[in-house]
Amino acid sequence: MISRAEFIRIVREELRLPLADPDLEHAFDQEVNWRSIHRVRLFAAVEQLTGVRASVDRLFEEQTASGIYAVFAEACSDDRAERTAAGSGEKREA
Repeated sequence: MISRAEFIRIVREELRLPLADPDLEHAFDQEVNWRSIHRVRLFAAVEQLTGVRASVDRLFEEQTASGIYAVFAEACSDDRAERTAAGSGEKREA
């Protein structure tokens, strides 16, 4: 699981965008000048850090950084559940 603080650090360091915790709730075109390339770079950075791949379609539907964080948090949770089920020999329904 990636923390909100780690997510913000990635945005600041990898994308060089000034993002603070309150900015997570703002639409991309409000406080920070987000472009589609920023989303792609953010997806790649978070995937590399977590080792979890999130749905690109869902990520592009989101209009806030908080929404993108939630998609990755859900994907990390799903990945963890799948690993647990695989380790116990259970088959997880999709």
